[in-house]
Amino acid sequence: MKTEVYLSVLAEKQAETLRGADLRAFVAFVGDLEARGCAALGYRLTGELPVNRLCVKHLRAAMRVVVAFEGLGRSWILMLGPHDERNRTHDVYTSLWQVCGLHEPPVGERTEPACCDGDGAGPNLTEIDDLVARCRDLAKPSRRRGREN
Repeated sequence: MKTEVYLSVLAEKQAETLRGADLRAFVAFVGDLEARGCAALGYRLTGELPVNRLCVKHLRAAMRVVVAFEGLGRSWILMLGPHDERNRTHDVYTSLWQVCGLHEPPVGERTEPACCDGDGAGPNLTEIDDLVARCRDLAKPSRRRGREN
């Protein structure tokens, strides 16, 4: 089944910075997501709502992409970027927890279940408008307070 793919404002900005092999991997992934839906993803995250409705794909090396499904045949790429536990300010999961309203990563065992449910559909997320809006807010440039030199 063909899947419509949308990118959040944050994902668009992040995709614009990709070059070379990272860009090729992302373009190939988007095509695969359009063609195969949730089967193109690696696993679903574990944790409370909305985290447990989000799926992740390892693109190449440390590069990850986070996707949410809105009903049948529609997906949103929320964000993409490197997973770097040594540099939390640039870690894709740090941004994801912020968008999900969490101050820390979810606790508990990470089981990484398949993204697709038993019926072959992606996990439906009804709160997607809020996540997309939070991604847009995160994409806005931060403003410096005070005088600039």
